[in-house]
Amino acid sequence: MSRRKFIFVVVIGIAFVAVPFIFRAIDKNNSDKYIREFEVNNDETDEGQEDQSKASGGKKKSSKKIPDGAIGIIEIKSLDICYPIFEGAGSTQLNLGIGHMENTAPLCEKGNAVLAGHNGSRRGVFFTNLSNIRIGAKVKVTNKEKVTHTYEAYETGVYGPYDETVYAESEEECLTLFTCAYSGSRRFVVRCRLVDPEPEQVESVQENGQTDQD
Repeated sequence: MSRRKFIFVVVIGIAFVAVPFIFRAIDKNNSDKYIREFEVNNDETDEGQEDQSKASGGKKKSSKKIPDGAIGIIEIKSLDICYPIFEGAGSTQLNLGIGHMENTAPLCEKGNAVLAGHNGSRRGVFFTNLSNIRIGAKVKVTNKEKVTHTYEAYETGVYGPYDETVYAESEEECLTLFTCAYSGSRRFVVRCRLVDPEPEQVESVQENGQTDQD
């Protein structure tokens, strides 16, 4: 093989290896752009909305800005997950973030909202670490109306790829997350329930101006 052909083959090989990383970098940059549009000062948001959250049953308004094209955002702090949610679960949506399965309940509304994410995708982490979630982990979802609901993971399991129970309807508001498992032959599923609001502690004021807790 001539030197010129050898160099050509090497360049083609490097390009072939680099292409997936280039696409992944592009998609990650796009995903990060959506996240940046969502970001708010958490201290200001939490302090100003604590009372509102209690009054509305743990369902508070968020000042997060929903970017064009996305319908919400999902945050699982324990897994370092924070991605935009898109309507549908095609390659376009799942290459940018998390997909909301059509014909399931809308985000933050009554029923079972089902979200899907890639596992081990060359384009992003997404739900790769979902199998590490622990029972009791908190999952926050913000919808396009800027309402944030908090859910708690209460059950995990591995299901067949065509198991319709993943999409089972519910009379209560709940959240189901899933990603591929066993090289795509199965699904790892996380079921989450809406967190009940903590009872508001009201101190009874006595005539002398002191509270019962004094």
